[in-house]
Amino acid sequence: MSKKISAEEFYDGFAAQYDNLLKDPKYSVQHLNEASKIFNRYNHVQGNILDIGCGTGTLSEFLQGDFQYTGIDISDKMLKYAAQRGYKIIHNTMETARAKIDSHSYDFVFCLGSLLCVKDAITAINHMRRIARQSILVSLDETTAEYISNVIVPVYDHSQIAIEDAIEDYFIVGWTSPTLRISIRTRMVYIERKS
Repeated sequence: MSKKISAEEFYDGFAAQYDNLLKDPKYSVQHLNEASKIFNRYNHVQGNILDIGCGTGTLSEFLQGDFQYTGIDISDKMLKYAAQRGYKIIHNTMETARAKIDSHSYDFVFCLGSLLCVKDAITAINHMRRIARQSILVSLDETTAEYISNVIVPVYDHSQIAIEDAIEDYFIVGWTSPTLRISIRTRMVYIERKS
């Protein structure tokens, strides 16, 4: 088992290279493309988006429409890039920030590639349901035992949790770890809020 460091330290460490990693074909990062396809299928063209674990704000590069973005991330260095993309930013842990956000305060809530760092994904998704007015789009990474033991940040496998109200729920080949070269399957989940 490798020595673990904090998620903040880990993501701060490669914030400057993050966008290039997402675009590099050898890492096969597909969850952002897939999220965009799902979101577009439901004809969402405007509103405000809460992007939890927003990183550098690359979600805004994938969605077409008139959206205002607010991003939560633990990495201050990642958030500097998100702010340059027009994001309002919240520098905090997902667990701390989400509890302070009012119910039904965002049209859409995204959480892509971030729940693997959260121990209690079910509580996190329930907060997303509380916050979203229209829909929620999350990705759940199937982190293998090899990945969990070798990656330098604490991570969890939430890929099999039950989500009863999902409209779309399927696996894709999500990404390949840039540090370990391990391919990770990603479960894409789209939930619409009941009016």
